[in-house]
Amino acid sequence: MAPLGRSTPTRGDVTGYLLKLIRESIPHTQEQLGATLGVDRATIQSWETGRRPFIAVPFGQAISIRHQLGRLGANPLLLDAVGDAVEADTILTALLAPRIEQADITGQPLGCVVLTHRLADLILWAVLGQTPTFIRGIPTTHRRRGPVATGPTLRADEQRIFFANLHVLAERAADQRQPNVLLHRQACFLAGMDPTGSSAAWLAHDTVRKTHRITTLHTWSPLWPDARSVVTSLANQGDPEPLRDFIARAHPDDACQRAALNYSAYWVGEIPYRQPDDSFMPTTNTEWRGTRLLRHLVERLTNDHPFIDLNIHNLWALLTARRALAHDHPATGHHLAAQAVTILDSNRISTQSRQELTSIVYSLRTEGITGTGTDR
Repeated sequence: MAPLGRSTPTRGDVTGYLLKLIRESIPHTQEQLGATLGVDRATIQSWETGRRPFIAVPFGQAISIRHQLGRLGANPLLLDAVGDAVEADTILTALLAPRIEQADITGQPLGCVVLTHRLADLILWAVLGQTPTFIRGIPTTHRRRGPVATGPTLRADEQRIFFANLHVLAERAADQRQPNVLLHRQACFLAGMDPTGSSAAWLAHDTVRKTHRITTLHTWSPLWPDARSVVTSLANQGDPEPLRDFIARAHPDDACQRAALNYSAYWVGEIPYRQPDDSFMPTTNTEWRGTRLLRHLVERLTNDHPFIDLNIHNLWALLTARRALAHDHPATGHHLAAQAVTILDSNRISTQSRQELTSIVYSLRTEGITGTGTDR
């Protein structure tokens, strides 16, 4: 990864706010934590506000601080996310840098590692102000009087720069003379989160025509996840038809079905180690069970979810590959059965999704799993 230029100061907003939540989970004041760690209150405050990015702390010292926080009783879920928070800040620093149209795209952090759900959540925490899924259930301390930041949210002008620079990077990464498929697809994916809707026309005009040929392929290729990210982004922007077309025509063999499951398993953390590119997707991977993925998909089985058709297809593929999975956690199985019936009573899904969801319900019922929780 190419180093960031000296003219681009490293951000520390995401890591800083996470450190604030970690401190409050102990709970300690800034003075108390500073005394324990051997630094003054101003240092703790500068880490938490991002004025002095935690990424600048020497690696050995950062590890020692993390260990001390753990011994003090800090929330382990928050502690475990520190590495992702640092990576989110690194990605944000590069994406908000000036003259991105001249930057070396081979050194863009967004193209150096396959995003996970938690890492993407942390990036979007800063960009959109939405609390990451893994943090939402963690109790918070009583807020102080007066205005207090509720997250590491970017300014409005920085948000506009973020999405504009994603467009620039995606277009540069799609250059046939020097393509960078991972950077292209992840830039398109994040662009699909644009709350203003301005990315929709750009995605439709500039990328659908480039990725439409995926439906003619007979097996997996690096273009497969690229096209998947584009059509998923379009669905998030309000157009589900390209995603439905992809689901119907872009899973021609076992390699593509494995890719769909491995990608989803990696996304939710079933595959715990980071991947530098997409080549792991079509491989035969028996190391993950799928319990976490099943719960993730069932929680998102709602009529208003922009990826409802993709969630249904992935559920169908997962339960086809691992038939006994719903029995591992009966409560999840019952919830799935109940939600499936509700969705089948609506008209929000495609014909293929209706067929796959009906197949899921039938299989669950034959195994004694219904939406009543009575197994009858």
